Amino acid sequence: MTTAPLDYIPALIAAFRAGHASDHVHLGYWDQEQAAAPDWRGAQDAMTDLHLDALDLHSGHTVIDVGCGIGGSLRRANDRLTHSTLTGVNIDPRQLDICRTQKASHGNEFAWIHCDAGHIPLPDHSVARVLSLEAMFHFPDRQLFLSEAARLLRPRGRLVCSDIMFDAPSTVGHAKLLDVVTQGYAPWPAPVTNSENLRILAQNAGLVLLDMTDISTHVLPTWDHIVPPHDTPETSPVAAMRDLHRAGLLHYVISVFQKP
Repeated sequence: MTTAPLDYIPALIAAFRAGHASDHVHLGYWDQEQAAAPDWRGAQDAMTDLHLDALDLHSGHTVIDVGCGIGGSLRRANDRLTHSTLTGVNIDPRQLDICRTQKASHGNEFAWIHCDAGHIPLPDHSVARVLSLEAMFHFPDRQLFLSEAARLLRPRGRLVCSDIMFDAPSTVGHAKLLDVVTQGYAPWPAPVTNSENLRILAQNAGLVLLDMTDISTHVLPTWDHIVPPHDTPETSPVAAMRDLHRAGLLHYVISVFQKP
């Protein structure tokens, strides 16, 4: 992933410990029903479930969550599975400290690894499913991560990953907003990219694309719940991201790849 600190994480951890936030460190997914009756934590659960559904999980699977946050995604995977090994990978020890408070059940086992996303200390072909929920943009090299996922996956194993991508800004104002985002949520090494570039990187890694879906419109209501009223896009990365999203320059893409 990266050796640089994620400066926005301490505030999220503090909110979790104070009971003001869930154990998800990602945006929400809003369907029509949720949009009519807004529920921020429910939207985060829905985003997690969307990824887990795409993973096609089965009991007995070995599952790795790369960029696992503070463990919410594997907690929900634990509720779906029995006799499975659920491993979270994170470069940030602060987040792993929270993860270790998660308790497995149903014969499952949790494991937590402090390492980089491009160098995971597990054997080749040892994993049935790899998840990376809204973390890839922090990785210094998407190609390296995709190649590592391909190395770990068994034949016909599956990778589900989500990425936030930006179109190249065409105005000075949008360029400044993108700079606020990438500085505030640093590291964000390559914010300008697109789905076709990701498909090519995955193909280079030996992965086959099964599905790629842009869910940006379903993510858009999130900003109404997480941008403080006093925040301005000139200084606040979350407000700047909101404005780029509303301008149509932000794309939230979920991809499903398979190891042949």
